[in-house]
Amino acid sequence: MPGLGSLSLTTLPANTDISNKNMTAPAHQIMFNEEESNSGELISYISQKTQSNTFEAAAALDHYCDGLKNALAEKKTAAIEGTGKFEVDDSGKLIFTAKELPPAFLPQVQAERVIHPETEHQMLVGDKETTNIQMAEYFNVETVTKDRWWIWAVLLGVIGLLAVLIYLNDADNSSLLGNAVKI
Repeated sequence: MPGLGSLSLTTLPANTDISNKNMTAPAHQIMFNEEESNSGELISYISQKTQSNTFEAAAALDHYCDGLKNALAEKKTAAIEGTGKFEVDDSGKLIFTAKELPPAFLPQVQAERVIHPETEHQMLVGDKETTNIQMAEYFNVETVTKDRWWIWAVLLGVIGLLAVLIYLNDADNSSLLGNAVKI
């Protein structure tokens, strides 16, 4: 905008609130910069929309911007229909305030996370990037349990053998089966 600065439209990305299962819509923000940019594309756009030549479009743009500057000089504020308004603060700095869109145009939607375990996707584990399939293979490694029942059988056999040896070496028993007559 000749004599005022430049307006640019930026898109803010959609935001996801996973804990509340909500997603906000992407928003547009109009940014004002006091530095003028090349207005050639704007003049071409105006000439195309009004079906006039570029000299007439440039003159119309200059006339519109002069009207905004005059309104700013008189009232310290000038509005652009449907876009926002320019204001001059106490220090003389030009400020642009964009018009807020009604919340109905930017609704929140329910966003429930859907996990497809059969499809491969990237994931971050610690500081390493891997895939869900590699992690499933890592956790599905079957641990081989060795069959050690024979250790218990040997241990019980040794205990039984010790019990028999202790019984046979007992001093009170004089015969092998303990039927001896004590005198």
